[in-house]
Amino acid sequence: MTLLQLEYFRVMSRTLHYSEAARELHTTQPNLSYAMKELEKELGAPLFEKQGRRVRLSAFGMQFACYADKALRTLAEGQEVLRQMKTLPEPLSIAYIDELGYDFLPELLRSFHDTFPLVPLQLYRYLHPDILPRLLNHSMNFAFTIYEPDTPSLEQLPVTSQDMMLFVPPNHRLSGRSSVSLTEIGMDPVAVTQPHTAIRRIIDEMCETAGIRLNVVFEAEECNAAALYVSSGLALSILPFSPLCTMYRAEAIRIAFPSRTRQICLSYDRDQPLTPSALQFLNYVRKNLVKPPEM
Repeated sequence: MTLLQLEYFRVMSRTLHYSEAARELHTTQPNLSYAMKELEKELGAPLFEKQGRRVRLSAFGMQFACYADKALRTLAEGQEVLRQMKTLPEPLSIAYIDELGYDFLPELLRSFHDTFPLVPLQLYRYLHPDILPRLLNHSMNFAFTIYEPDTPSLEQLPVTSQDMMLFVPPNHRLSGRSSVSLTEIGMDPVAVTQPHTAIRRIIDEMCETAGIRLNVVFEAEECNAAALYVSSGLALSILPFSPLCTMYRAEAIRIAFPSRTRQICLSYDRDQPLTPSALQFLNYVRKNLVKPPEM
């Protein structure tokens, strides 16, 4: 049984006239007649009965017509689904660090979705060290993460920045201050991020500039854990300011010396071909967010 036989049968069951059906199907009457006989032979039942110069559906034909029509309609629906799949935008995979998931990223994605509502978005939260391998193996289209030096294969477009702040527990001796110098920390216990993190590199540079050595009592994998230490009254911390930090019982104080910011970039691998969806997103970010890097 072939699709052509089913299509011939559907038209024939509607017209009940070989010549008329052959014209509609753009074939010859002998071809149509042969196809119907082969179909009847395969089914083992007559589909048509003669009625003078015309034909009519047999009881078998009436029963089979329902299934033939359903089968052809189902296949047509499948073809349409595939056609739509080829025309729909490809999903856009975006990695991000946790601190951006509270205000910056939701606002950006909401505005992008308003402009390009058909682009499917797939969001993945990772720690910063876990993002770079996923960009380089092309499992992610883009990442919103910290600027990563010495990665020539990455294109890194600055989109926002976060001031590095001193976080102190409630009722700490420095609380209530509008600004501090890192030299005022003294030997107070400090929670920082682990040495391999980009934030730790910034903190180490700040300490070198200030000529101090921190009394590090805890090295956190990410900002949440360090902020929790502060909130528990166990230590101070130096962290980039974000809405995430306001969730903890900790006071953020501006660091006047040495002041630093953490640069947030839209990053992607230059060697990865950009899909139409990715190109739309990249152009949107360039138009609305990209700013010159801070020196």
